[in-house]
Amino acid sequence: MWRVNKEARRLLGLRRSGEMFVSKYASVQKLIDYLWLRKSGSIVSIATYCWQIFRFCKWAKIKPDAVLGKSREELEEIVQRYLNDVRSQSMRRGPSANTVNTALACLKTFFRVNGFNRENNQDLRLQCYHQPPRTRNSVQYVPRLGEARLMGERAGSRRNRAVSYTLFSTGLRNTALRAIRVKDVIKEIEGGYQNLLIKVEPEWNKRIPGACKNGIPYYTFTSAQATQAIKEMLEERKEKCGVIKEEEPLFISEGTQLRKRSPLSDNGERGIVRRAAREARIEDWKHVTPHSLRKVFESVLRSPMKDGDRMDQKDQEFLMGHILPGPQDAYYDWTNINKLREESSKLAFEEGNSPELNSLSMYREMAKILGMNPGEVKKKKEEELGRQLRPKEEKELLETHIKSRLAHSQDDQAEQKIIRKEELQNYMDNGWKFKSVLDQQLVIIEKPSVNTIDFRLASLVNGKTAEGEKTS
Repeated sequence: MWRVNKEARRLLGLRRSGEMFVSKYASVQKLIDYLWLRKSGSIVSIATYCWQIFRFCKWAKIKPDAVLGKSREELEEIVQRYLNDVRSQSMRRGPSANTVNTALACLKTFFRVNGFNRENNQDLRLQCYHQPPRTRNSVQYVPRLGEARLMGERAGSRRNRAVSYTLFSTGLRNTALRAIRVKDVIKEIEGGYQNLLIKVEPEWNKRIPGACKNGIPYYTFTSAQATQAIKEMLEERKEKCGVIKEEEPLFISEGTQLRKRSPLSDNGERGIVRRAAREARIEDWKHVTPHSLRKVFESVLRSPMKDGDRMDQKDQEFLMGHILPGPQDAYYDWTNINKLREESSKLAFEEGNSPELNSLSMYREMAKILGMNPGEVKKKKEEELGRQLRPKEEKELLETHIKSRLAHSQDDQAEQKIIRKEELQNYMDNGWKFKSVLDQQLVIIEKPSVNTIDFRLASLVNGKTAEGEKTS
């Protein structure tokens, strides 16, 4: 029974009935019914509540139904003493009050559904505990993007590489990743998609409790590198085990369990991530978890994409499996899978500027060389449109202005060339002068000339390479 040990089941009178718990104690059954019928119905949440009730009853040495026979004042005094004890124990591990406040919330819900509520003027007057900002008792290290990529490269086996790449390129939670079955991705692979669609649905909770947190359906996509790693993993499995059935887990246990094709365990997944972090020479590798890689994915979503644009915030929240705030969720169109696939394909899973951003930076430098202020050009256009320009639009705008300036200044502009740094001395020996640096490899030189214009500069505007072309 999910996260509820034998002692807890015995004290709370719990047993499994189909997909749900049932209890011989009326008070516990009321709590289960409330969570199952009126809340998310998550088996993980119900187990968490039951565990908190068990800990309290064990501490107070009293059965669940017997607790309700006490007066409100007696309960307030007992519960507050219990919570103080929980807080004292948690302070030994760190300053966070999350543990005790979780216990408080679960106990208040238990007593509220059993009559100690505001409607009866019997709600328990319990004090919560201050939670210091940005504190947690368990240490967690979130790798940088380069470290996460290195983890994927050095994860070891093909399965381990696929697990690492899939975690940080999809943002899937620990349980969701282990709940994926071959049938969930095989059609995407056969369809030749580089970014595989992975739909996380409430039915996944039957595979692994908590796989679809709070029953919120959503979908996400793998990166091209994760897709390739998954293909290689399946090819290797087919060689070792024969035919792959669509109903079997996508990620299975290796070693002695390989032939059984048992799903990857929670500890197994955590071990893969921790070992990959160690092989990537991450100093705090012991504190890297699957959830750490989910945070890496979130940082990628918030960062500029390959084209320099940023993903819509609503799309970001959806791909994380979050409910959009207020009425936004009801109006959000998540049915356009092709649109989100295209957006996901532009996510930058590599460090440094994308080629598109580097290109935009080059256009800005070229505009400055020709005596323009690219910031002012952009600002004027944005005021005209009444909105911010996208990077692609800014690049096209600068290209237009640069071409215009080149065309009108052809008669009196000094001849210019863009050359590689190693060619500079030869040109200077022939009367050319150094003008400025374009990037780490290219420099701009000029030579007084009449009715000439550097063809390389113009061709660069048109997207051609400067190498191998001659001055007109």
